[in-house]
Amino acid sequence: MDIETLTQKFQAYSGLFLVFFITVHLAGIIFAGINPDSFEIYASTLHSSIFLPFFEIILTTLFVIHIFLTFKKVLKNRLSGNKATLRTRRNDYIGVLASKIQPFTGVILASFLIIHLLQLRFNRPDDNLELISLKNKLEAFHILVLYSLASISLSFHMVQGIESGHRSLGILSRSNSLNIRYISRLISIFFGLSYLIMTFYLRFNS
Repeated sequence: MDIETLTQKFQAYSGLFLVFFITVHLAGIIFAGINPDSFEIYASTLHSSIFLPFFEIILTTLFVIHIFLTFKKVLKNRLSGNKATLRTRRNDYIGVLASKIQPFTGVILASFLIIHLLQLRFNRPDDNLELISLKNKLEAFHILVLYSLASISLSFHMVQGIESGHRSLGILSRSNSLNIRYISRLISIFFGLSYLIMTFYLRFNS
């Protein structure tokens, strides 16, 4: 297996792990909306765990590597003038749009992640005050806009990433490409819309 193929597979697997992470994270946010008191207990227990720093190191490493590999791939495609993928998907307007704006959605998601961590991790609220702290942050209009843009960007980024990941792993074929495309769109819309709804729910729910 050559380096290029290995790099593509690692990018795909790291993306798959990140999808798992945002699934768990979304479940936690929904849980916070359903039962805030139990969520605060869960959050306090999680942040006091001795295993959390190790998990955060692994997660951060995967984030950085995934971002680097994605940026490298996008830059390579731009410099080489590779538009073959866009031509084969010329009738797939959502896919073409997601591919074109991938660098921008990546920047928005990376910016959101940094700000989110500065707000709730490196400036960790006291126990039982995490949701209140988040709601206070969302009072600022520009923060609400950033969280909303990040939710929308997540949808487009996943539209591009899921299909690209299947292609890199050699799973995508003519016989299953449409099924993978439709399923990936449903998953992408579900995650983006769920995060967007929960952002406004936590912001305006007293």
